[in-house]
Amino acid sequence: MTPDLANLDRELDHLIWLEREYEHLVQATRHLADWKRRVADQEIAIEEMNAKGWDTSLAEVLLQTMRRTLVEGRRHQQLILEVLASRRSQGDGHTDAL
Repeated sequence: MTPDLANLDRELDHLIWLEREYEHLVQATRHLADWKRRVADQEIAIEEMNAKGWDTSLAEVLLQTMRRTLVEGRRHQQLILEVLASRRSQGDGHTDAL
């Protein structure tokens, strides 16, 4: 393979990797929005249960699990952002466009 073709292959591999990471970022961001909504819905449900005098202990356990899931989702999103930033700051020899 000629050096130009090898360079082109590396560029293509990088663009494919970059596209995949951005897709992961979009998906993680969508999941976070959904989880935030679910947490808010659960908080409202607990308030309504409290107002009716119902036992909310299991609902509160579920809410805590949902909040931990949200924290982990934020960590995952941050990891993706850090990987993208790290790759960009490394100056790995890839150009922004072919």
